[in-house]
Amino acid sequence: MTPSREQEGFICFQDMAMTTGRRPTVAEMPPEIWGRLPEHLLDRILTLLPLRCLLSLRPTCKRFRSLLLSPSFLSQLHAGRRERGAVSAYLILAHPQFSHRFLPLYDSAADSWRKLPISISSSSSWQLLSSSCGLLCFSTLQPPASLLVYNLLSLSSKLIPSPIQSYSSATLITSRTPYPHGYRIFLSSSFHTSFYLYDSNSLSWTCFPIVEPLLTLANSLQDPVFFNGFLYFTTTEPFSVLGFDLSAERWETEVALEMPPELVFVRLVNSGGGKRLFLVGGVGRDGISRSLKVWEMLPGERPRWEEIGRLPELMCRKFLSVCYHNYSHVYCLWHEGMICICCTTWPEVLFLRVARGTWHWLPRCPLLQEKWSCGFRWFSFAPDLYAIV
Repeated sequence: MTPSREQEGFICFQDMAMTTGRRPTVAEMPPEIWGRLPEHLLDRILTLLPLRCLLSLRPTCKRFRSLLLSPSFLSQLHAGRRERGAVSAYLILAHPQFSHRFLPLYDSAADSWRKLPISISSSSSWQLLSSSCGLLCFSTLQPPASLLVYNLLSLSSKLIPSPIQSYSSATLITSRTPYPHGYRIFLSSSFHTSFYLYDSNSLSWTCFPIVEPLLTLANSLQDPVFFNGFLYFTTTEPFSVLGFDLSAERWETEVALEMPPELVFVRLVNSGGGKRLFLVGGVGRDGISRSLKVWEMLPGERPRWEEIGRLPELMCRKFLSVCYHNYSHVYCLWHEGMICICCTTWPEVLFLRVARGTWHWLPRCPLLQEKWSCGFRWFSFAPDLYAIV
């Protein structure tokens, strides 16, 4: 007997947005009363439905289908769900050996793994590059070079031709502002002499030169971090932080932040809403880390880094043994109040719960095979129906 999708561990897009709790008793309303209600009241009532119900209503009539494409309705839905706190986030694990039919998804609330089905008709070969505010960005592995921005809930997508054939990384840049979102894509050239920014409002790419301190940037895993309207980058030794003003479209090379001493490697992380900026760094000498620390940037006339966490010694030994003192494989991301420290050569995730100041390991995904030893990429994913591609 063929197993069902639930038995195989698949999770439906609609199920990801379900809210927990007991279902309220449904009272039927006479059709004549429904027919006399103004449309704005009907819309308001529909925004109170669980997202799963709204998605199941799409095939019933043109009105319900058009509602989920209406800016005013999505704005009400967005505000209501934020007020009720009905937003969940998940960790996605990508690996070159995984089937292109699904991606493993970790649900921290249920402490369980699921299979997230992927259906991309534009290309049978793709690679997940970035995730932000309900959108996923894929690269298509077949020529011509293109990027695909995808909303897994609304099943909407946009294929964006790449301005260059060879690029080292792509990063979605979004912010949790009132609807509509809008987004940009940072695209780094493989030659590290320039980068490109795509604007979803103008539907165009713009090329910008990379300033001198970043020309030697060799670690493509260190993507830029969006914070306070700037893209922030870290340089190689001597370590420093540079910013690119997105609104003015110019470099700000005088980011006056004195870096902590004895750094061996550094990574930047921003909180989910882009309101906090963190620095993760290995501390040691002669290129060898002896400890791992986390700092938060405190704003003011003279911004400074304040230490908020230090990895315990036993956990630090495991982390450093995983890295083999090759820190180019290390990258960081923010997920649900946690700073996740990942390594492309190790299937587990080290994370710091910022509010509690406690460190933990996320165990190995059961879907991974033992012989898979590198190429692990993690992404934080918060499903968002009203994220527009």
